[in-house]
Amino acid sequence: MIKATQSEARTPASADGEQKQLTCWNKDAQAQCLRVELSDERSFIFPYTHLTFASMKREGGRDILAVSFATHDLRIIGRNFRELGIALQKLAVDWIRPAPARYTALAANEAVFIEKIEIEEVSEESSGRESGR
Repeated sequence: MIKATQSEARTPASADGEQKQLTCWNKDAQAQCLRVELSDERSFIFPYTHLTFASMKREGGRDILAVSFATHDLRIIGRNFRELGIALQKLAVDWIRPAPARYTALAANEAVFIEKIEIEEVSEESSGRESGR
């Protein structure tokens, strides 16, 4: 028997009986890159070799995971990010995407739930990365 992880879909039935996928991330120990899919149909691929750091904090009852790559900073907002953070530490997050807001109430209380992903391009002037700041 295969054990389900929190990253696997929980599929509650909608009003019309259709099963909905709530999966907002996937773990893969062989991942070479992190694929980020946004709500507006854009996607990005970030090589793990360009990962500079990550940090996590709780603010206003939500988890905020900040992930910095050489060219972009990500800000991931949601809840129950412990498993996601551990997988990221192991460079084992294959992809992430925000779950549709309408599924917030349906998500299991203990499951990883990504509400929002913000991506900002890093400029040398604003980051201070080249100046040693």
